[in-house]
Amino acid sequence: MRKYLIALAATAAFAAPASAATVFSDNFDTENGGFSAFNYAGFANFSVTGNVDIIQHGTFFNCPGPGLCVDLDGTSGPGELLSLASFAFNAGDVVRLSYDLSGNQRGAADDGWYSGFSFGAATQINNYGFNYFGSDTIVGDFNTSSISTSTNIASGDPFAARSIFFTAGNAGTLNFYIGTNSADNFGPVLDNVGLDIGPGAVPEPTTWAMMIAGFGLVGGAMRRTKGRQRTRAKIAFA
Repeated sequence: MRKYLIALAATAAFAAPASAATVFSDNFDTENGGFSAFNYAGFANFSVTGNVDIIQHGTFFNCPGPGLCVDLDGTSGPGELLSLASFAFNAGDVVRLSYDLSGNQRGAADDGWYSGFSFGAATQINNYGFNYFGSDTIVGDFNTSSISTSTNIASGDPFAARSIFFTAGNAGTLNFYIGTNSADNFGPVLDNVGLDIGPGAVPEPTTWAMMIAGFGLVGGAMRRTKGRQRTRAKIAFA
């Protein structure tokens, strides 16, 4: 037993934390030759349901950078962007869709907006949550083929990073979408969309060492209690 624990400790010394990889990124700057367009549907990476406008920075809106951004409530009504590509993930992967979003910048009423995932099949997603207001909020665990989170944004709200995320309970594929149900021709403004997928956190080497030491203590306790009467806890869920 002692030799086995030493071997585990030596292996753990080489462990390193895992990190997610960016599998998708789009700032829209190459769309339509870099110029504004009303009711634009020619995106390289998205299909459009409804209508959205491509806006050049400094014309009608301000974008986070000098290029283009997207008014999600197009000239002829609200719209939604859906990723053309689907993306694979493995059990245990942490998936996060992130983007910059501002209010409509035109003094119009507050706009409703949403973002979500559509899965290739029913999928177990754990620790699903969102970061719409500066910190992560966990909603819960679900088995579903589609999930989204919606809220409102005021006209004067500046660009800020927003995201939704989950930990995969099984392998699968997904598409993601971002849209609005506003219908006043001035909607939330979107830019800098990214998708990160990667393994969940791996304990640091020092954490592994503590865990291994704990296993040794548990093993010792089990040996000392060998032959004693054991009980099993039963947990009931409503």
